[in-house]
Order: sequence, then C-alpha cells, then structure tokens
Amino acid sequence: MLQSKRNNFVFVMISKINIKLLITLVCFVFLGTSIQENFESLSNQTITSEMILWLLFGIKFSFLSIIINAFAWKLLINNIGCNINKLNIVKLFLATNIYKYLPGGIWHFVSRYKTLRLELSNEKSIESILLEPILMLVAGFVLIPLRGLNISIYILCWSSTLVFLPAFRRFLIKKLKAMKATTFTNNDNIEYRDLAQNTQNISIRMFYPYKPLLVEVIFIFFRFLGFLCCIKAFSIGALISQGELISSFSLAWIIGLIVPAAPGGLGVFESVILFSLGSHLPEAPLLASLLCYRLVSTFSDILAALIYPVKKLFKV
Repeated sequence: MLQSKRNNFVFVMISKINIKLLITLVCFVFLGTSIQENFESLSNQTITSEMILWLLFGIKFSFLSIIINAFAWKLLINNIGCNINKLNIVKLFLATNIYKYLPGGIWHFVSRYKTLRLELSNEKSIESILLEPILMLVAGFVLIPLRGLNISIYILCWSSTLVFLPAFRRFLIKKLKAMKATTFTNNDNIEYRDLAQNTQNISIRMFYPYKPLLVEVIFIFFRFLGFLCCIKAFSIGALISQGELISSFSLAWIIGLIVPAAPGGLGVFESVILFSLGSHLPEAPLLASLLCYRLVSTFSDILAALIYPVKKLFKV
C-alpha cells in the first residue's frame, strides 16, 4: 500500500512537470557551460571587415526569409479556400511575427486570429493559424535528409508530407483545434465549444498545398543561408559539408520550433547545433557563430516588423 502511494505521488509530480520548460532549462545549462568553458577563446575573437560583411549578408538572407515565410502563409490561406482580398496577409504576418518573442510564444498567433476573424469565419481563421507551423515543420523535415544518401532517412522525413493529404489533414485540424482552442478563447470571448467541436466547415474541399509547401522550403533554405553566413564569418564553413550543415540546421530549427519555453527557441536551437556539430567543428568559433546568428535573426525580425510602419511614415 505504501509503495503504491509513493508510486502515485511520483507519477503526479512527473505529470506536473512542464516538459518544454525542463528541456529549455537543460539547454540553457548546456549552452551556458559551453560558453563558460570557451569564454577565453570567445573573448579573443577579433572582428574584421570580412566578418562584418558576412554578418550583413546573414541579415539580408534572414530578412528575406521572413518575407518568403509571409508569402507562404498567404498561399496557405488561399489554399484552404479563403477570400483574403480585403486583408494584407503579408503585412499582418510581418507586423505580428515579432510578438513571438513575448513570454508564452503564442501572441503572434492570437493577434493574427483576432484580425483574421474580422473577415473570415472562426473555423477558417483557426485553421489557417494552426496549419502554418505544421507547414514549417514539414518543410524542415524535407531538408533533413540532405546530409547523405540514406534511403530510410529520406522515406522517414519525406513521409511527413503525407499529413496534408485530405484524410490526414482533416483529422489533424480536428485534434489541433481540440488541443489549442483555449489558447484563443482565453484571450477572446469566443466559446470554446464553437472552436473545438464545430468541424463542419474545415476545408470540405481540400487541395494539397504544393505551392505553400514549396515556398516554405525556400523559407527554411534562406534561413539556413543566414546561418551559413554566420558560420562563414568565423571561417569554419569549409570544415564541414554543406549537406550535413543544412541537415543539422533543419533538425535544430524543428526542435527549436516544437519544444521551446523561451521566446524564439532561444537556447534550444543553439544546444542542438552544438550537440550535433560540436565534434566536427571547433567549439569556440561555432559558439561565436551561433551567438551572432541569434543576433542576426532577431535583428532581421525587427527590421521586417518595421517595413510597413516605415513605409507609412515616409508615405512610400
């Protein structure tokens, strides 16, 4: 009896642990330890004009990737049969993308939902938001096998594209709505049951999102180019094949998207890269590249968010 109570207590305690937060904390400890161990080498890194040039290219590619991501979302909304002529979807995406850095990591979704439901039905609004991160995940999986010719890896990763087949997609949306409806209803006055149970209008006539998926793959590739520029800035790009580099980047980007409790996947992405490439590349320059890439990607997000306010200010 006593043993049973102990087991129940342990089970209850484990169930209360925030897995995402735990993983993020572990990643922060791992990353912090790596920085501490390489602090002297990091402080000895010199900034050259060539390095600055590479980082500027990194900003350019990262900035363009956000624009591409916005167009991918616009194509996705078109794909699910929504009339968005009255909405500037690219503007909405760029203006809200920066909200992902706020605590909770949901405010860019909430803000988009509140704008979309002014023109679209609640069901279509929620569907367009829930499918977008799935599209990004699948695009990331498409690029993972590029490290080699392992057929099983190709099959495993590319089979993720099947989730957008009508039967899988309808099931996926129904489950996601049941899981995520409270994310929106807690911040609005829409009844939970209206979002979680009403599935009659979920893309009755479905088309496979070829164009959105292709554009999303291009988005991941441009994101990778921004990372590659940071690697090149510290002269370690030639030490590893581009295929292995983009494969590791895609895997780290996916994990950073799925599990982070910190805004923008901070700490998780960097830890996965360090773990996967630390044995192939010198650790101090790799760390410096990762820290610079975090700055480059964040700065690019800020620049993208300022496009339309600046255009409005100067009446361009």
